[in-house]
Amino acid sequence: EVTKTAENTFRDLQIAAVNQLALYCEAMGINVYDVRAGVASLEGEGITRAILWPGAGVGGHCLTKDTYHLERGVQVLGGELDFPAGRESLYTLARGINDFMPEHMLHLAESALAEVGKTLKGSKIALLGWAFINDSDDARNTPAEPFRDAAIAAGAEVAVHDPWVDPVTSPDAPPGLSRDLDAVLSGADAVVVFAGHKEYRGLVPEQVKEVSGSPHPAVVDGRNVVDPDAWIAAGFVYRGIGRGDKNGHTPQ
Repeated sequence: EVTKTAENTFRDLQIAAVNQLALYCEAMGINVYDVRAGVASLEGEGITRAILWPGAGVGGHCLTKDTYHLERGVQVLGGELDFPAGRESLYTLARGINDFMPEHMLHLAESALAEVGKTLKGSKIALLGWAFINDSDDARNTPAEPFRDAAIAAGAEVAVHDPWVDPVTSPDAPPGLSRDLDAVLSGADAVVVFAGHKEYRGLVPEQVKEVSGSPHPAVVDGRNVVDPDAWIAAGFVYRGIGRGDKNGHTPQ
């Protein structure tokens, strides 16, 4: 049991490390994917660098809970733990970073909308991707849910699309989940990508903009699925996880 929880905890830690790097890159105005590629290139020198991918959050049944199971195991079964006084567990800190990413997505959406004089209140958000895994119908503990709830609490209308999650049979499908992409995009002030489904990688920005009906819609990419330059050229206000090189551009 310790082996299982440790493996999931370590993977969650790896994701948190690259998510924090993405936040740093945004603050420094650079592209996290360039940095990631440079780190990963060291594998060719016989050095292992297990760097994963940043994103809009972590979902599923295991990674979101096994950190706490491991921590409880120490409390219940362990003896005296020698650990830096007053310091939070590295593992629970990592869990907090990953839990923060949907909130960061909301901050990016707020920033993009503000560029064109809009706020979350009164805006329509097209949320693309309810599953937490690309090209999958698995939506357990999806990070899209806290984003949706926070956006609605801020006064936004949120329409959810996912071509993989069945709105009728999936126990984790949200109310109103649609498979009609045009209906979800129609009238959208912001398009927010939470899953890297193959259907979203082929979206044509000019067509999305036309369906939205907005002269300068926002696009917030949580899975690195859109080409920032193409969407900016089409008139979108772009924000992306770890894309400090593109976030904050002037709308065209």
